[in-house]
Amino acid sequence: MRQLLFFLLIAQCFMCYSQKAEFGKLSKQGSFTEYLSKNGDLIEVGDTLVVGLPSAYTGFNFILENGEKLSPDISGTSVVINKLKAFGERWKGFKIYVQIRGSGLSSVFIDYESAIVTGEVKNPKAKLTREEAISKLKEAKELLDLEVISHEKYDTIKNDLTPLILN
Repeated sequence: MRQLLFFLLIAQCFMCYSQKAEFGKLSKQGSFTEYLSKNGDLIEVGDTLVVGLPSAYTGFNFILENGEKLSPDISGTSVVINKLKAFGERWKGFKIYVQIRGSGLSSVFIDYESAIVTGEVKNPKAKLTREEAISKLKEAKELLDLEVISHEKYDTIKNDLTPLILN
């Protein structure tokens, strides 16, 4: 009986932590191992994000350490997601925050959706937008015209990007 209770307790804790959070469907605070963002990208604990440029002259508005904006000198660094946490209140809604290792013992929290929109954080696994796909195709065409890439390579790139451009 004791073993069964222990197993159920462990299973319940594991199930609480292993949930997948989804944008617009957060209804409680908690920790998650996966998050499906507003733009359809899936991020997980252990994934790497790249710090972009700050959205304010004084630093990052959506990347905070101990409640303070991080300075602009961390731009371009890669960070690993340690935890995904939802914070908020029922009447205001909940947001997902990415927790990464800070300096010393402190943690850094990133308001993921806001940081993505403002460019403070970039997800290397993110799907290309239509504009980005067009830009990549134009770049590939220029490389083809300069004879830097083969016609076969260009066709491969074009075939990969065309569905993104037409949707």
